[in-house]
Amino acid sequence: MKKRSHAVLAVTAGLMTSLCFLAPQAFADGGFASVSEPAVEASSVSTVAKPQVDAASANESGTPVASSAESAATTPSSAPVAASASAGARNGASVAEFNGTQYATFDEALDAAKKTDGATIKLLADAKTAGLELRKDLTIDGNGHALNFTDKGIALWGKALTFKNVTVTMNGIRSTPYTTEWNWMSVSASKGASLTLDGATLTMDGAGTADNTHAIYFGSNNKLNLKNGSNLTIANYKQDALEWDGGDGGYNVNIEGGSTYISDRNRSGFTGTFYATIDSSTVKVLNSKGNGSNGTYYTIKNGSDVTFENSGAWGISAWRIDMSNGSKLHANNNGYSGIWTRVLNVDSSCLVDVEGNGTKGFAANTNGGIFFQGNGKYASVIEKGANVTVTNNAGSGIYTAQKACNLIIGSATITNNGTGACNKDGIGADMGGGVYNVGTMKLDPSVVIYNNHAANAGDDIYSTGAGVTEFGNVGADWILDDCDHTIDGWYVDGKDSRWSAHGEAKYVEAAQPGTYEAKEAPVAFKAAHGLVSVDYQYVGEVPEKAKFPDADKGLEVGSAYAAKEQKAVDGWTFDGWYTDEGCTVLWNDGDSLMGSMTLYGKWTKKPVQPIDKSKTEIAKKTKSTKSLPSTGDKSSAVMTAALAGVGTAVLGFGEAIRRRANSNR
Repeated sequence: MKKRSHAVLAVTAGLMTSLCFLAPQAFADGGFASVSEPAVEASSVSTVAKPQVDAASANESGTPVASSAESAATTPSSAPVAASASAGARNGASVAEFNGTQYATFDEALDAAKKTDGATIKLLADAKTAGLELRKDLTIDGNGHALNFTDKGIALWGKALTFKNVTVTMNGIRSTPYTTEWNWMSVSASKGASLTLDGATLTMDGAGTADNTHAIYFGSNNKLNLKNGSNLTIANYKQDALEWDGGDGGYNVNIEGGSTYISDRNRSGFTGTFYATIDSSTVKVLNSKGNGSNGTYYTIKNGSDVTFENSGAWGISAWRIDMSNGSKLHANNNGYSGIWTRVLNVDSSCLVDVEGNGTKGFAANTNGGIFFQGNGKYASVIEKGANVTVTNNAGSGIYTAQKACNLIIGSATITNNGTGACNKDGIGADMGGGVYNVGTMKLDPSVVIYNNHAANAGDDIYSTGAGVTEFGNVGADWILDDCDHTIDGWYVDGKDSRWSAHGEAKYVEAAQPGTYEAKEAPVAFKAAHGLVSVDYQYVGEVPEKAKFPDADKGLEVGSAYAAKEQKAVDGWTFDGWYTDEGCTVLWNDGDSLMGSMTLYGKWTKKPVQPIDKSKTEIAKKTKSTKSLPSTGDKSSAVMTAALAGVGTAVLGFGEAIRRRANSNR
């Protein structure tokens, strides 16, 4: 009979349990929930705690409700009970553990753990949660598993939440569990709270959320920490990814230990004046609708790699940027300037790449590469050796905004800025395509700055408002893109005196490198070339009567040139004009002038006819006898006439004797 009673009780208990599966709320209302469950040996199934419903699981009207997973096994007791009482245990799977007790759902474990300050919940399998509202410190150790937020996000009441070794997903979460006020952000916190990812991944996708939904919104002195290779990715929010509002400056973002933060297609990546330290880590702020960031103090160190790209307005907008130990900063293809900052320090080991910015800038002071606001208290230094490239930006490569600006540039390449080519409306630089300076700017002689363009003055350098600008010599290998000719120096490029070395209207005024202060009027310069000249010289033996031509001056670089004609000299042959002093390369008339030059002329003396020695001997013998008078001598003429007379007389006398003899016969 006793065995039969036990059997009946067992069957009855089993039936009651089965009915509870079918209509749990009805049995709870009808009083059957108090029926004891079958006894189970502790060694056979680990214990689980009954769910506790509190404000964290309340609905928006304030009425406490249990999650669908929890409601199937609700009892008034909070004591651990046999695992078979929970759906998870019935299926043979517990998903979370707290304080040695396993739970069928994460939210069951949360209800138990959140009453204990500093508690740790360990995941035993992938889990889900309806949201977290915490008034105690909590660590969630994922143990390599995943946690998915299904309804609400996270509300932190001045406490610390740590995700460790877990993959966390929030998709379409538009409110925290504290819906009375924090109903327009996925994560929010009160003063002193912190959110830490420790070897964890948190992915937040705002697709489908309201137009006013922010991702993470911290109100006062909060901290966001990413460490040990953690990854935080926030995408598709119509408002900001990270935003701080209020506080006394004690709030910050710490991204370290090979961690990664990515903001993609949000309104902004960083918003608010807070401190962001990126240490041996990666930051990518991409495709922001507004600024990539706004007002942050950035410390970028130990090989970190930071990118702000394709923002609708400013790229990385900062109060201060300090870079060291081989770190990199890329600010490219942003709507306004790639970098906006008051202080900029870059050590010699770092790389800064600023290209293609100003795509949407509406004026010259919004479409440059770097907008340098400056600060009267702090100087900014880009150390010599740093790899800094500022190129192909719509406006000025570097634009300074006020007299307080103090920038020393030890090394940089500043080229091809100011044309407006990448701007949607073609807006480029008005003045100072390379640099526009109203403060103090020192460019080391190693700085490469040429082939920039400005609409009104100073293609490469423009200084006004008593600005002080220092710069060095041009480079030997600089080629001017206006005409593909070699740059040979600095030239004045003022508003009413624009450099021009081609065409009919030429203006070429050389300027020396050095320090210029724009006290009374702006100063404007362009790395370019002047007009060229050709002068002439002789080399070797030169005839006394030879005269080289006058020099030609004011000739255009690239123009065809024919050497001047050399006048002949008797007894000499002119070999031609050569381009080298050794006279090995002849100048070809019609070749283009690529710069000023000297043409070298070479003469060769004509050979003298050799003298016949036999004739020389005869001449000597003739000289020893009485020589006939020389032709043209008056005395010789008289003598000749006398001799002719004597000859005639002799002939006449001879003829008379001959006639007489004939007559006597």
